[in-house]
Amino acid sequence: MEEKKVHVRAPVIDTFRRKSPFGQLLEHMAKVKECVNVLHKGLINYYKGNYTSFSDVTSQVSQLEHEADVIKGNIRNHLPNTLFMPVDKGKFLWALREQDKILDHAENLVKMLDMRHTKIPKELQVDFIKHMDLVLKTVQKMEDAVGNIKDLLETSFVKREREQTKEFIYEVHRFEREADIKKYELTKGIYNLEKKLDPMDTYHLLKIIDWVDDIADHAENVADWLRSMIAK
Repeated sequence: MEEKKVHVRAPVIDTFRRKSPFGQLLEHMAKVKECVNVLHKGLINYYKGNYTSFSDVTSQVSQLEHEADVIKGNIRNHLPNTLFMPVDKGKFLWALREQDKILDHAENLVKMLDMRHTKIPKELQVDFIKHMDLVLKTVQKMEDAVGNIKDLLETSFVKREREQTKEFIYEVHRFEREADIKKYELTKGIYNLEKKLDPMDTYHLLKIIDWVDDIADHAENVADWLRSMIAK
């Protein structure tokens, strides 16, 4: 008697299983983290007048921005119309855009610096480095907060996880404020040296601190989105 072949079918849930949008948000965040770390290291060398390998930094940042764009596009293309999340679809996509703007600012900045090597006055080098350090810390705390999403969802927003996330968000705001203060000090220092500087150098120095500081602002926006989510 011929043995009848049995075709084993995967469970229906496997057929329709979608990758969690929060999981993909964390994948996107991993690219943000890697990009800002590359930017931080590259800018410290740049601020000290070492431009020899900055083109490599530009290439790395651009590649990471592209990889993040692929993830972003995948999230947008596969986000279901009906999504059971603590926030609505529009706010989720807004948070994704804010993360993406960090990458955009990083790429625009390194491309500008690679086209024109602007010497940082010795009097301001230490403060330029401190400013970048504070921006990095702001992004790192944002990463900690967003990285806590997985635990928040798995525990249905229990108090302990909520409080830990709130602490991360508080740290984001603290470092962002310190970065703003340092930006003000740098701006004042640049204007104090204005008569000694080439006008184009003055413009570029102001542009550098503006774009670096914008990274911290967008990190703070992501943290605010997360705060609104856990407040519900």
